Amino acid sequence: MSRTPHLSASSRGATGADLVRGDAGDRDLLRRVVAGGPGGEPVAEPAAAVFHCIHTSYDARAWVADLPDREQAVMDVAAEYGVPVVFPESVYAFGTAAQDLDDGPDGGPDGGTAERAVTGEVEPASPLGEIRARLLAARAAHPARTLSVVAADLIGPTADPASVVFQLLVFGPAAAGKRAWVLGDPDVPRSVTWIPDLTAAMVSAAEHAGELAPRGTAVLLAPTTLTMTQRQMAEAVAPDGRARVSHIPWWILRVAGVFSPMMRELRRQRYLWDAPAVLHPGHLEERYGLRPTAQKDVLTRSHWSHS
Repeated sequence: MSRTPHLSASSRGATGADLVRGDAGDRDLLRRVVAGGPGGEPVAEPAAAVFHCIHTSYDARAWVADLPDREQAVMDVAAEYGVPVVFPESVYAFGTAAQDLDDGPDGGPDGGTAERAVTGEVEPASPLGEIRARLLAARAAHPARTLSVVAADLIGPTADPASVVFQLLVFGPAAAGKRAWVLGDPDVPRSVTWIPDLTAAMVSAAEHAGELAPRGTAVLLAPTTLTMTQRQMAEAVAPDGRARVSHIPWWILRVAGVFSPMMRELRRQRYLWDAPAVLHPGHLEERYGLRPTAQKDVLTRSHWSHS
């Protein structure tokens, strides 16, 4: 029987998973989770893969404090048991290259993902991007097999509207017939990733880890449903198809950033909002048949009625 242990610092576990409360930096606990049964007893085979989905406050200082050491611990234990680690990843490490990002030029995971994405395109343009670049470099250097699945801004049924910019400012208000507020240019194309599509991409990456990361590491793009302008997004979910859209001046975020780390980091990411930010179909779509959720389903207003 397959098992899905879920190590979490909170008391909420994923549906159908065995919740184990604890810290992802605790190597002994990680060993019990990876190699043990629901009660920590030894089992014949370790977990097939580790999905490391830790996150913390939207603040560069919190990322430095909370993320690198825990990733290192997870990779160390995964390497002991020969288990691949799959990470969700943002576009931040790629700096302005995220304005037009693909898996690589040669159609193969050797040069197209691991080499080109990790060494050729990692040019962070913000403090958050610098931290993501450090994490990618650490994964590439580690003996554990690692696969990083890059997503655009996330939306979806399990997202916290208070921390997801598009749901908080665009989809939620527009679907309710209210004014949508946008960061940056409302009329440049932006890709958005549906959370269930990211989940499916991470599972596929784990299933094909040896093929996708033959040299030990790979960076892949999650299938992405929406590539629209923020104005088009608002209009697509507005009750009458007509949305009122206003731009948030950057000086407001600069002032708010004095008190709010999230506002400060969003302003530092301005390069991603004033220009296009487009993810193209990658190896998981072209070679493994993954397809993003249909745009009409993502844009169904019922998804945003409680945003």
